[in-house]
Amino acid sequence: MLSAAVLVLMALCGNHEGNVENIWLFGLAALLLAVVIGDAVLRRNGLRS
Repeated sequence: MLSAAVLVLMALCGNHEGNVENIWLFGLAALLLAVVIGDAVLRRNGLRS
């Protein structure tokens, strides 16, 4: 989760001009959070060991 927060901070405090970098950084942060949350749900339900 800390990595996702760092990616969002990089998008907000970067020195880039275009929005392509922001889209990639926000997208990667969202994907990372989805994987972490999905793993936690699967572990709680006993579907993954």
